[in-house]
Amino acid sequence: MPTSQRLDEWPQSFAGNSYSPDEHPRYWKQGQSITRPVFFRLQNVVGSTLSGFTLKNSPFRTFSIVTSKQTTLSGLTLDSSAGNGLAKNTDGFDLTKNDHITITGNKIYNQDDCLAMQSSTNTVFSNNLCCGGHGVSIGSLGGNAVDQSSTVQGLTVQGNTIQNSDNGIRIKTIVGLKGLVSNVNKAKGGYTGSPTSAVTIEGVTISGLTGSATNLYDIVANPKVVLGWTFSGIKVSTSQTGKAVGQTNSVSV
Repeated sequence: MPTSQRLDEWPQSFAGNSYSPDEHPRYWKQGQSITRPVFFRLQNVVGSTLSGFTLKNSPFRTFSIVTSKQTTLSGLTLDSSAGNGLAKNTDGFDLTKNDHITITGNKIYNQDDCLAMQSSTNTVFSNNLCCGGHGVSIGSLGGNAVDQSSTVQGLTVQGNTIQNSDNGIRIKTIVGLKGLVSNVNKAKGGYTGSPTSAVTIEGVTISGLTGSATNLYDIVANPKVVLGWTFSGIKVSTSQTGKAVGQTNSVSV
């Protein structure tokens, strides 16, 4: 079965039951020593819907969504839990250069990012279950210029449940490179040196979160590129209190 699928630029609807290839665990054992295929690739897809099927035992990234528009993925189960302790880079959804993508009501069991935003605009990630991986990630982000390939703008992350994961939500930037993270909303659901990333991160709202944490992270920002961050209504039980360093007056913690 091909590991890459392409739909041309006209409306599509794709629904089904389950696909669970037997050969994928051998990719886990060999890891990065071999080339691993993306399980399901969507490129140049417009006005389409994927819903109601299960993909198991992804050898690498499960969904790679590239240069697509006005498309919804819902009611999917991405289950690579059999690879716990062995599989790597089994991202749930990787997004690059898309516009108006909605990912809602899915279940993702994996060992890496549940959602990885490399670049895209007007994305909704809502009411999903993420279990066992790295949570929601923006980045790693950065390029030689601020352009379509280095911009995440208009991302809403809402109503998700993130369990047994390394992070809730994180923004990763590449040292010294440029980019833009703007209008990000996340609702209901030790260091040395100075930060040098030149990626502008603005309009970030984190609100209404509850939970518990065993790892402690400080917020260390480059005040030259941080604008309009708001943290409110957060109730997380932990034995320690972190620090916020480098914030400007436009950051409210």
